[in-house]
Amino acid sequence: MKVAFIIGHTEKSKGAVNVLNGLKEFDYYKEVCKILDFDVYEHDKNISGYTTRIKETASRVNKKDYDLVMSLHFNSFKGSANGCETLYYFNSNFGKRYAKLWNTFFSNKTKIKDRGIKALANKNDRGFAVLKYVNATTILIEPFFGSNINDCKKVDVCLMAELLNQFIELNKKPY
Repeated sequence: MKVAFIIGHTEKSKGAVNVLNGLKEFDYYKEVCKILDFDVYEHDKNISGYTTRIKETASRVNKKDYDLVMSLHFNSFKGSANGCETLYYFNSNFGKRYAKLWNTFFSNKTKIKDRGIKALANKNDRGFAVLKYVNATTILIEPFFGSNINDCKKVDVCLMAELLNQFIELNKKPY
């Protein structure tokens, strides 16, 4: 199975903070991806405008024929929230399957609550553009809440890389 990763956010806008180690989403996944042996894409920090930036990334990703693309993120919430959720493009049956497979796999391995999968159909939904403009089956993972110390304790950088590798190995054959 040919897989690629897109690191969420950019060098300029790094996303949520992991309260355990202080790493923001962008930096956390840069570290994770150093361990992985797959194609990794970053959004161009110099392109202004969210959708324009995502479309440019998608155009680079779309030059190769991937079976699965995973956009890497984690959640944050001011208050009490925890768990894993995965987003997919609303009319992608493969996206829905991979989202469910990932959530179940990740939750079982880490004992982080499975918050479910979510279909995105509205262009105003956060994460919609990467799911829409990348041609390959694409899921956007939010495996834990960086604002929740207990979630963060369950998944350090090395374990996240290991789990991504295991997930891909277990799901080698595309549907």
